[in-house]
Amino acid sequence: MNHALGVVLEAEHSCMTLRGALAHGSKTVTSALLGTLRSDPRSRADFFALAGVPS
Repeated sequence: MNHALGVVLEAEHSCMTLRGALAHGSKTVTSALLGTLRSDPRSRADFFALAGVPS
């Protein structure tokens, strides 16, 4: 049995948007992958597509 774990976190810098800075809507996306998601490009691509992460 293959094991895999994937976590995707998307966050918006509220300090930039609340004060009306030029970087309105600035977001950051980070991810952590283990197992098959890390070692198999096809599994990784499928995971990111399901998670809605742009490639």
